[in-house]
Amino acid sequence: MDIKSTALAAALALAAAACLPLRAAAASAKAPLIPAREWAMIRQVAVNYDLTEEQTWLLAAIRRHENGRPGLEFGIGGPMNSGHAAHRYRDGTKSFYVQAMWAAGTVRNHYRGDIAAFGRRYNPPGAAKWSAGVSSLVSRLKAENSCRLPGKKPAKRRLEFP
Repeated sequence: MDIKSTALAAALALAAAACLPLRAAAASAKAPLIPAREWAMIRQVAVNYDLTEEQTWLLAAIRRHENGRPGLEFGIGGPMNSGHAAHRYRDGTKSFYVQAMWAAGTVRNHYRGDIAAFGRRYNPPGAAKWSAGVSSLVSRLKAENSCRLPGKKPAKRRLEFP
């Protein structure tokens, strides 16, 4: 190999190496863990409940971990038809807000910086597994959003449902 082809091969290798992170990012460009619409609702509830940034990340991780259908978005109240007040609505928006508010109240009143201890309160039967999953999701959500809560922080507003 002559000097020109060696230099060209080295330049191509360097360019290919520089593109690897971009290719990996493009390959992993999937849907966000939490859609923007849900983030907006989570942020609103977090502001209304005076949650800290850390508590807001936890609330979002709980949403993703529980991943329930309308009426069970945050896993509040056990099985549907149990009579729990958090199951009042089964449509998307109202039920999301009601479930989020119940979860936010629990986070505000019982989370003291220890996800494992909080997990024993939030999900006693499977606390260890639940805590590990939620802790992992907090990290993944932070990484996905560059450690900044997505969207603009909303002002407090009253949420009313008939």
